[in-house]
Amino acid sequence: MSPRKGLAWKAIPAQDPLIERVSPIALVDHQESVQVGETLEQVFEWFRHHPQEFAAVVDGGTYAGLISRGHLGALLGTRFGFTLHSRHLIQEHLLPECMVTVSTLPLMDLLERALSRTGEAFYQDVPLVDPEGMFIGIIPVPALVRAQSALIAEQVQLAESRRDELLARNQDLFRSLHQLRQSQGRYETLFQHSPLAVALLHPDGRIEAHNSKLQALLGPAGDREGFLPNLADLMPARHRESFLELLSLHESGASLACNHADEFTLQLPGLGERLFKFHMSLVRETGQICTILHDLTEQRAIERKMAINDKADLFESLVGGIAHELNNKLAPVLGFSELLQFKLEALGGHDDLRSHCHAISQSAQESVRIIRQLLQLSRPATMELTRVDLGGILQEAASIMRFRLRSADVELRLILPEEPVWILADAAQIKQVLINLMINSVDAMEQAPRRVLEVGVEARGAQASLAVVDTGSGIAPDKHSRIFDPFYTTKSVDRGTGLGLSVCLGIVRQHHGEISVTSAPGEGTQFRVLLPLATAEELPGPGASRALAPRPGQDTLPWSMEGLPRMRVLVIDDEEYITSLVQELLRSRLGWRVERVHDGRQAIQCLENARFDLVITDLRMPGVDGFAVLGWIKDFQPALLPRVLVVTGDSGGASLDQQLIDLGVPAIRKPFTPEELIAQCRTTLAAS
Repeated sequence: MSPRKGLAWKAIPAQDPLIERVSPIALVDHQESVQVGETLEQVFEWFRHHPQEFAAVVDGGTYAGLISRGHLGALLGTRFGFTLHSRHLIQEHLLPECMVTVSTLPLMDLLERALSRTGEAFYQDVPLVDPEGMFIGIIPVPALVRAQSALIAEQVQLAESRRDELLARNQDLFRSLHQLRQSQGRYETLFQHSPLAVALLHPDGRIEAHNSKLQALLGPAGDREGFLPNLADLMPARHRESFLELLSLHESGASLACNHADEFTLQLPGLGERLFKFHMSLVRETGQICTILHDLTEQRAIERKMAINDKADLFESLVGGIAHELNNKLAPVLGFSELLQFKLEALGGHDDLRSHCHAISQSAQESVRIIRQLLQLSRPATMELTRVDLGGILQEAASIMRFRLRSADVELRLILPEEPVWILADAAQIKQVLINLMINSVDAMEQAPRRVLEVGVEARGAQASLAVVDTGSGIAPDKHSRIFDPFYTTKSVDRGTGLGLSVCLGIVRQHHGEISVTSAPGEGTQFRVLLPLATAEELPGPGASRALAPRPGQDTLPWSMEGLPRMRVLVIDDEEYITSLVQELLRSRLGWRVERVHDGRQAIQCLENARFDLVITDLRMPGVDGFAVLGWIKDFQPALLPRVLVVTGDSGGASLDQQLIDLGVPAIRKPFTPEELIAQCRTTLAAS
């Protein structure tokens, strides 16, 4: 073994487990010793009986030096050595410069000193003494070498263990780095390429980071180097305080719902006021508040439009039946009131009763007008579709409104295109829409300091656009979804019924168009109507509704009943008051004989058993309805069909009108006046 072997272990750390648990005392091989007063001959004799190579020389118990078997043999083994030295004391021949170690010396220092010796000294055992110099024992060199080997083996094992641990840590680190790169990639993808605007906010609302979507929304305000705006500064005052309060709640770690979201409005450059849903959560590691902004502006507009359409559909599904029932109830009110008034006039006097009858009649007629407006919503009156210039309709409407505008001190500004804007429409109904919108605008500007009404027409792609803009009081946001509701109005009772905009919506929808409103309190209102443009070749098709065709010669028929015998009439209606009214009118005014039945089955039995000169029938009846009666007459008494008159409270429509036209049967709508019924009876009989 090289005498320098121990030098390689100078770097072994002091906290090594073997070094900590092994002390120099544990390396002692033996405690053999001789006294300083013994002679070389005595010590030589001692070595003959002991196997040790080295022995300590002590004075009592105190260490004095070291003697070896080889050194003693060299002294006594020469020719005259025994004679010369055998009587010498052993203390005179101690090994020079021997290493002595104390028990408190750390093992690492002991190995370093012992194994770094050179020459013959490397092979000398090491005496171990306590701090007071008392001899403890001899540590042989092999024991030191074994300790060094154990340290080497343990260090190798520790190095291998640390290498495996380091390899495992490196693998974990590699996986962590890989996951980190993946997370960074996902973060970049989700953050930068998210279809939603994302921002990291300071608790005071300042934007500290944002993605490209929010950058696009912010526009130039987000492009200034080193400057990012505060979202609170982009909000109207009504939202700013709530927004800052919500940020404070997130910063304080307040318990909020996982899907907590609030809606706020932002005033964005180039985009105007937009409504956003804010999804917010606290990033605890950075103290920032992650905010995802979902633009709800178009969604809310669609929802409002769908709500309007749903209400309109529901209204249309109900109003027809309601109108039919109301017409049935109003017909006897109107008819009997006029019949009573006629009789009072024949008697003379009774002015107060006649005024009562007139009031009843006027109220009934006003109700009839409201019902007809409702029917315009449900199943609008038949349209005469023609190619018309929307700009021309605007000019006609402006001419009609000129006096109303002048009396209200409203300035009218017309914006007309150079070329005609052709649409396929019923000009009268579109004019009605335009006049209704203009009247609403005039009423809205009644208290406005500046009164300007701007109405413009233009072509937008495949659509014609009609805009009515005023400088009036505006409409609150919470009322936008209700203004098209029937009977909803902000005007006083004497200023309107709340049906104007509902009628406009019904007409526009029948023309396959759209109507929308943009308004804010104190900023005026804009109504925009979009209608499909007509092509140059387009003409009204077979699907367009037509009015009931007049009977041949209807406009020139005489009103005189001379030459006609006393007529026998069958009246069919499930409402007893209606049949009673018709019977009384025809009996008292014309002297005709009238029979009444209240369902179609009874009517057919009467027709089978008797001859009638005129049949007046309702259409909608339980069981066998009016169309079944008409079908029976056509099949079994076709000669009677020209002398059939339909009296109906139904709202009508293209299909009903077409059925009556195909049968050649005239119709009048309930409620009717006595004069209308009598005139139609005369016309029907004269034509047949």
